[in-house]
Parts: sequence; structure tokens; C-alpha cells
Amino acid sequence: MYFQKSGIISIAVAFVLVATSFALADKDSVDYPEGFRTFTHVTTGIVTPGFIFNGVDLGAQVPGLHNIYANKKAMRSYRELAAGSAGTMFKDGSVIAFDLWEPGTLASGTGSFTFQNARIAVAVMEKDQKKYASTGGWGFQIFDPATKNPLLDAAAQTQCFACHQITPDTDFVFSKFSD
Repeated sequence: MYFQKSGIISIAVAFVLVATSFALADKDSVDYPEGFRTFTHVTTGIVTPGFIFNGVDLGAQVPGLHNIYANKKAMRSYRELAAGSAGTMFKDGSVIAFDLWEPGTLASGTGSFTFQNARIAVAVMEKDQKKYASTGGWGFQIFDPATKNPLLDAAAQTQCFACHQITPDTDFVFSKFSD
């Protein structure tokens, strides 16, 4: 009986160690921000085809309507930046989500109405100075809108930061809070 119990305990301990190693193996990745639409809405922008910014064809890479949301930690920094606080840095745990939508248009004889037609992706920036030291303290990821699976490999995440490096005065964040 003793050997049977110790065998079961050994198997359970091995299972926990394996499960823990799988969980820790992906600890440096940005997670999908469940419930991000309950974050504070920061601003909305539209990127059109052909828009080239600082040599990067954003019109090809991230076209569409951008609804930007921030969690509470990120909002504190957005508000500090809006108030003109020089040297504001986003705190670890800040999460900024970009809800990217294909625009739809409803035209009439007097004008048109643009609306969110189909979600293209959810892009995320997550602040953690230790985990993402090589990319200014920010982790970057883009998620498939249907599966929520991450789409960027490490090289593509580094490319995100390369573009964001032109905004060091705002801690590598492009968007500004629109109160």
C-alpha cells in the first residue's frame, strides 16, 4: 500500500512539474486582454491605404479603424501625458489594446457614414520593464480576432518596437488620450 501511494504521489508531482514548465515556458508572451472593451476608450483613428509614417507603410500593415483602449494603470500615464507631465513613463502592468476594424461605408446622396464592419485583429502593448527590456519595456502582440491566437513571432514583435522608437518622449506610445 505504501508503494502504491508513493507512486501516485510521484506521478502527481511529475504532472505538476510538467504543467508548471509549460506555463512558465510562455511567461514572456503578451496575453490576449480578455474584457479589453471594458477598459477606458482612449481615442479612435483611421489608417487608410497608402499611409506611410516614418518610412513604414502603416496603410498596408494596420489599415482600418483603430479603437484604442487602456487599462487603469495605462490611463494614469495617459492622463499625466495629457496634463503635460514631462518624462511620464507607463507603469508595469499597463495594457493598451488596439481594436482594429475594417471600415464599412453607407453612402447616400448627401454624404456617407463610416462604421465598424468586420474586426481585423486585436493588437496589444503590455508594459513590463524586466520581461521586455530589449523593446523599451513593452511587449507587442497581434491576435487573430476569431481564435484569439497570437500572430506575431519574436522578429515581428521587434519590428513593432522599431516603429514605436520614434516616440521616446511618450514612452513609445503613439496615441494620446482624448478627454
